[in-house]
Amino acid sequence: MAALTQSELAEHLSETLARVAADGDPVLVEDIAVIISAKEYRVLRELEDRLDLAEMAKAKSESEGTIPYEEARKELDP
Repeated sequence: MAALTQSELAEHLSETLARVAADGDPVLVEDIAVIISAKEYRVLRELEDRLDLAEMAKAKSESEGTIPYEEARKELDP
């Protein structure tokens, strides 16, 4: 993974974006941010969505059922 300072990124933004788009290699910007390709971003979002769905399915399978909203609200209100 390439690493750049903020000023290097500012000086070479278009070249950096073109390189990320072409080879997909992420670029680290001073431990502040990572520039990734749009393709990689979509893959990460899909993975996050799948993990969320798996967690929801697990929680649902372990659930003891539902309770009315007002009852839940009473339980959660301080």
